[in-house]
Amino acid sequence: MRFYLFLGCVVIAAGVITAPDILVSAERTTDTTDVSQALKLLPKETPQPNYGAKVPAVITGKLMLHASGTASGLPGVSVSDGYSVVKTDAQGAYELKPNPDAVFINVTRPAGYDIQGDWYKPLAAEVNFELKPAVDDEREFIFIHVTDTHISKDPVALKGLSRFVEEANKLTPKPRFVVNSGDLLNLSKALLSSPANGRAGFQNYTGIMNHLTMPYYNVAGDHTDSVYRLDEFPRGDHRCAKPLFWEHLGPHFFSFEYGKIHFVSVDYCYHLGKRKLTVNGKKRDYPTLQVQPMHTAWMNQDLQQRSPGTYVVTTSEHDLTEYCPDFLKMAQQHDIRFQLLGDDHVVSEKTQPVPFRTGGALAGCWWNPKTEQLCPDLSPQGYLIYRVVGEEMDYFYKGLGQRIAIVSPRIGADWQGKTEVQAHLVQPEPGEFLEYSLNGTDWKPMRETGQPFYRKQYAVTVDSASLPDGHLNFQVRSNLATEIRDRQFVVANGAKPAGNWPDAILEFSVGARISNAKIKKTPTGSVQVLFNEEVVGSIPANTRKEYSFPINASQLHAANTLSFKFSDPADGMTLGSPVLKIGKNQLRDPRDTAVRKIKAAHWGTGAVDWGGYLVGDSPALVGNPFQRRQSRFCFVLSDAE
Repeated sequence: MRFYLFLGCVVIAAGVITAPDILVSAERTTDTTDVSQALKLLPKETPQPNYGAKVPAVITGKLMLHASGTASGLPGVSVSDGYSVVKTDAQGAYELKPNPDAVFINVTRPAGYDIQGDWYKPLAAEVNFELKPAVDDEREFIFIHVTDTHISKDPVALKGLSRFVEEANKLTPKPRFVVNSGDLLNLSKALLSSPANGRAGFQNYTGIMNHLTMPYYNVAGDHTDSVYRLDEFPRGDHRCAKPLFWEHLGPHFFSFEYGKIHFVSVDYCYHLGKRKLTVNGKKRDYPTLQVQPMHTAWMNQDLQQRSPGTYVVTTSEHDLTEYCPDFLKMAQQHDIRFQLLGDDHVVSEKTQPVPFRTGGALAGCWWNPKTEQLCPDLSPQGYLIYRVVGEEMDYFYKGLGQRIAIVSPRIGADWQGKTEVQAHLVQPEPGEFLEYSLNGTDWKPMRETGQPFYRKQYAVTVDSASLPDGHLNFQVRSNLATEIRDRQFVVANGAKPAGNWPDAILEFSVGARISNAKIKKTPTGSVQVLFNEEVVGSIPANTRKEYSFPINASQLHAANTLSFKFSDPADGMTLGSPVLKIGKNQLRDPRDTAVRKIKAAHWGTGAVDWGGYLVGDSPALVGNPFQRRQSRFCFVLSDAE
């Protein structure tokens, strides 16, 4: 089995992803470049299904290549009806027996060629396609992975998507295409949205995305389906709720090739009438989340027919190792190396068994201004940008509307002694560089450390030994612009607190089932609990309980740390929100406080204790909107009343 983790530095505006930890942050911003108006909708005619028309017994056609004033048939190109796949012969001709449930005939874009006109067409006895040689070299290229756009009639969402389109169009060199890995719209998963709302959602999404100066490819998903044409495709039919997607965006299973990569778009959401959830006291039909057998069969055929020398990247809402039967087998047989995912609204990754990366969320917390336009993991709303060179990929996360990002350390991270802070500047102007400030003191230049694609990287080493223990406000700005990134850290050099403090109690739960937590895990071996690097107790293996550890006043520092030492370095566990109780005060980690604020703003105060934390290096622990990876916590006494 060959699985490759794509190389490169994961630079995100919220932080850095470095296995096994995910570095994220909340930042205050001074930025005057906001988009004031949504783009005017740009409708485009798209091929429409022939509902009710008899499916031809056989479909034939040709793929004609137009080059240097001549036309000839192009051999070895895949053509599909979404259920089976055939290849064109030496003359560019094909013959396909369509499935009775088929809606379109589509062609897989071959590397080095562009399709003229539509890449999918309605069923007919004869369907032809036109291609031309691609202008751009595909040995090196850039593409954008955006996800969770959640478009509706909301003006905030429309302005945000417009801003994304304008940013993408201004990137130089131009990205070759955009991939959206699901939740394009904000329709109800329980098929409660009206056909009118569904149609308006698709019109708003496509009308803005059509302004892109590059192709965009879309994954259908659970917030994209609509109550529409249920008379033709009722619940229980695997085509249920897909027609609006077809009418605006085409097939929901398709592939295309670029460079050495064979991209495959996979839909895992089907309204089969088998899944019932209680919503507002009523039982509702919810989609069954599993790729269906006929589409698994299509994937196998498509992957078998991919061009020689290509490897596979899939795009879907969720990890297909969980939701697609035989996916692991297909990955072994067909060199599936990576998955581009969405849905969780966090930036996370997993390296085994089939590596994946989630792309954050353009919508943040569903375009909710009360959450300061952050994702639930405190990363900014934004998107991933990838550069592909041969078989290697590097990438960074770009916050929407943000050119400047503090890359590391993460928000609330404790500083001891010398600490290096890293930042980047996207598409700098001539003479532009980054400056930093500590606690509002004089601005000083950062040193340039590199110039990867689209950006300059900067760093500065700060000796925190001379700084007072407690919160530190670190700011970065451009010498030419008004945009400022503001991140809070904790200086923890071990200074004792001033004044008389009472004894404290440290509390947290291990392995508990917390609301909205996907994972509950106890450690497989014993774990030492370290408070300010001193052992204050231990957690036995395979024990699920609430823990309480007394902390003597003499053990308190102005800024305190909580960490864990596993007997097995590869071990891990789930943790409830740690609290340091001092008298009437309950101190929490600054990151925890910020996350709880976001949860309360979006889901209400009852959501603040949802999820918890994933602690340790276990590869099975992957972050989601409610469970964050974090193995070190801080408690600052100045936060006490």
